[in-house]
Amino acid sequence: MMTDPRVTLAPAVMWIALIAMPTCAYAMQSLEVLHWWTSSGEQQSAAVLKERLADRNLLWVDYPVRGGGGDSAMAVLKARVIDRSPPGAAQIIGPDIQHWAQLGFLSPLHHAQLDDTSLFYPVVNELIRVQGQTVAIPLSIHRINWMWLNPSVFERLDIPLPTTWSQLESSAPVLRAAGIIPLAHGNEPWQNATLFEIVLLSQAGASFYRQYFIDRDESALTDPSVVAAFEQLRTLKTLMDPHINQREWQQASRLVADGEAAVQIMGDWVKGEFSAWGLVPGEDYLCLPVPGTNEQHLYSIDTFVMFLDEPNAVPMPTFIDTLLSPDLQRDFSLAKGTIPARKDLPVTAVDDCSRASHHVFGQASQSGMLAPSIAHSMAMSPESEDAVFEIVHRFFNDERMTPELAAIQLAQTLRALK
Repeated sequence: MMTDPRVTLAPAVMWIALIAMPTCAYAMQSLEVLHWWTSSGEQQSAAVLKERLADRNLLWVDYPVRGGGGDSAMAVLKARVIDRSPPGAAQIIGPDIQHWAQLGFLSPLHHAQLDDTSLFYPVVNELIRVQGQTVAIPLSIHRINWMWLNPSVFERLDIPLPTTWSQLESSAPVLRAAGIIPLAHGNEPWQNATLFEIVLLSQAGASFYRQYFIDRDESALTDPSVVAAFEQLRTLKTLMDPHINQREWQQASRLVADGEAAVQIMGDWVKGEFSAWGLVPGEDYLCLPVPGTNEQHLYSIDTFVMFLDEPNAVPMPTFIDTLLSPDLQRDFSLAKGTIPARKDLPVTAVDDCSRASHHVFGQASQSGMLAPSIAHSMAMSPESEDAVFEIVHRFFNDERMTPELAAIQLAQTLRALK
């Protein structure tokens, strides 16, 4: 009986094919990463990480959770940890790092570069260490107190670029007459809280900001600067259009990019979005510090952690090496709109916005002009943030609530949270 040649040849062909396959197909390890980078610019910056990790035979398994500020992502993460199925790594920022570490969920990160405190700014070193152990990997630093402007709008209407609140307000009638929204915004709690904290920083400065939100000093809690900040917030609302409800931040950025709006007040992730859309800094858009905050830096820091319960701990050194490499930190920041967490990297090849952010952060680190963002999880627990968000959001939407009443209620809340 004659044997079918297809039967005898198939195993040989398969064996040859397996030998011919690249070794990396077997060496490639995977690491599931939970994060909240879901906009175009954020996805582009995450792609930089994925590509560099793939170069080192580590597959980034994407677990994005939509929602500005990361609240939804933290809810999902808690559920997964309770279920004893944490991701390999997760984006956790601010005091949440300490909280998760004290609960015993985070893996200590033993790495020569992480242990070298000279590589990072003091505020970064303090953030990533808990009880003497390093538990987070710093990636990049955001500056939040920015105004993003469409220069063609101001040139066409012959309006000076606003460097004060009054200039921004006085330009509104001319802009509206031309069918342009003076200030693009989205009526979401975290966006309103972002605008409020920026305004308070503008009104009272970084030292007061820290006394108010961090120390909760009684003299700061009753200071008239807070009432003035709520008054300014209400004035800024008059510069917005009627369609702000549920508008996401990147949709507001699109209005500025398209010339349908003149200005957006938001963190430098807007620059990452503009870059993803192919816009050129200095030509298609401009950045100016929010009035009164030229020398101040309202910051948020991108960091990642890894978990003790994750069974596949082998990728840890590769993940840390990649995130801390100078080339990666530089290229990621170019895509994200940030500056590198490493302070030893030159910023000569970046745009004016990033150079300004880098310079101001370095100076502010020494002069006391740094302010940790409460709206972006750098200064409070999630529960405290929610309480602040609720008051600011209610004031923003309820015209019957006076600035004085909002200041009293916020002071009461901050006292209770102390």
